[in-house]
Amino acid sequence: MYRKSRTTYLINSFRDYQCNCGEAEMVTLVWYPHHKKIRNLIYRYGSKTEQRQEALRLMEQSTPMCRNCAAKFEHGLEPFIL
Repeated sequence: MYRKSRTTYLINSFRDYQCNCGEAEMVTLVWYPHHKKIRNLIYRYGSKTEQRQEALRLMEQSTPMCRNCAAKFEHGLEPFIL
């Protein structure tokens, strides 16, 4: 079930991170390359479920980056290494 608190949780997961390009605005950051899976797990399942733990594991495996750098990285244009 979708709730505003779950959206806030996802956005606040970027609190201590910033992109390598210097972008620190939390709304523009994504967990590359698992952002869609993480977002779906957080939106659909509660905080005490096994799926939320899976989302946390995927966050640990992912790199926070802004949407612009993620798009560049997918097309092989990003110069930095993860």
